[in-house]
Amino acid sequence: MRQRQNTTRPYQAPWAAPHHPAPDKNAKTTTYSVRPLHLICGALVCVTATLAAAGTIGYFLLRHDMMVEASSERTELVLEYQDRIDRLRAEIEILTSRQMVDRETVEIKVMDVLRRQQGLNQRHAIVADLVARAESNGIYLSSDQPLPPQKPALDSSNLASIEKEDKSAIGGESQLIDEPVKALGLRDGSSKGFDPLTILRQPVSEPPQSNSSVKKNLEKQAALDAVRAHISAMDEESTVAVDAITIATESRIEDILGITRTVTPSVNAALRSKTSIGGPFQPITDENFPDRLQRANKAIDALRRIKFTALRLPIKRPVQNSSVSSTYGPRVDPFLGRLAMHTGIDFKAPYGARVFATAPGTVIGAGRHGGYGKMVEIRHANGFVTRYAHLSRLRVSEGDHVLAGDLIGNVGSTGRSTGAHLHYEIRRGDKPSNPAAFLSAGDKLAALSL
Repeated sequence: MRQRQNTTRPYQAPWAAPHHPAPDKNAKTTTYSVRPLHLICGALVCVTATLAAAGTIGYFLLRHDMMVEASSERTELVLEYQDRIDRLRAEIEILTSRQMVDRETVEIKVMDVLRRQQGLNQRHAIVADLVARAESNGIYLSSDQPLPPQKPALDSSNLASIEKEDKSAIGGESQLIDEPVKALGLRDGSSKGFDPLTILRQPVSEPPQSNSSVKKNLEKQAALDAVRAHISAMDEESTVAVDAITIATESRIEDILGITRTVTPSVNAALRSKTSIGGPFQPITDENFPDRLQRANKAIDALRRIKFTALRLPIKRPVQNSSVSSTYGPRVDPFLGRLAMHTGIDFKAPYGARVFATAPGTVIGAGRHGGYGKMVEIRHANGFVTRYAHLSRLRVSEGDHVLAGDLIGNVGSTGRSTGAHLHYEIRRGDKPSNPAAFLSAGDKLAALSL
């Protein structure tokens, strides 16, 4: 066994110079010896440690490579999934955009249908009001025939052409004629009749057929297209109804103006200048509907004014169920036996038969008036004055306002008269007019349900 020798070293300060002791010759040395077995064991330990270290290093290196490879595969897989997700997202976006486009298309069509439906409701309200106004003015349209029917020909009155006069009931004041031949050649109303008028017919554009090639890709869009086509057809039907009212109204205006032209040329010309209606119709479009509606309203307003004027003309018959005993124009005066101008028409009627006002107006005279006997004189619109003479009884007084058809007196034989009859005159500006033309016009206007 090796023994350890204790030696002591003298104290040396840190700042002092190093001190090297001198070798001791008497000191003992120790020698160690290593056996072969120990050497082999040590070598084995070293080899084992080296292998362990190499294995550890290799494991860590292999583990690192495996981790790198796994991370690379995972990264590639993530990228592949990300790419697939991107493709799916792109497809979803495409589908979504298509759905949005389809939805926007449907919404646009729905909004268009709602807008047109609202416009259709407004248009129908306007057309309904127009139809009501037309009916209030005597214009009626059937549902299956929008255009007015052809009116029947009207027979002219026989008031202006009497084959034989009944001289048992004539009278009235006479105006002697200085030029009998000239007067006979200018006999008013004896040879001229009234040609029947026809209602103007203008073709109305037929509504175009609805679109049969409606899109079949979406049921909603197909249904909306069908609704839009239906609304379009209804719009065109409304426009056709407006045109039919316009045509019928303008035709009625032409009828009235044509009938009254011969009796009131100046009034007729003034009405025609204020009317200014007519003209060709253009093809039906949504843009020109306001113009067509304006034309229809203008025609109805014009018809109302013309009817208002026509119904204030002395066109009604003063007595009912009576015959004409003496016409307007030159005749042999029953009291003087000379050719004289008869300024009115004599209606033979039973004594006491009722006499009616032929137009609305104001009574400006009611009493005895020379050869007229008991007479009623009424002032009407447009400067016309009517006289009802030889009455047996007066039913009105001066200043009274009367309407057409009001009772104003009874038939008699007062004044210059050969029998019970009514002497009826129409004057304007103190100039006599032939009552036959007015009465004939009244018969024709009555046939128009004016």
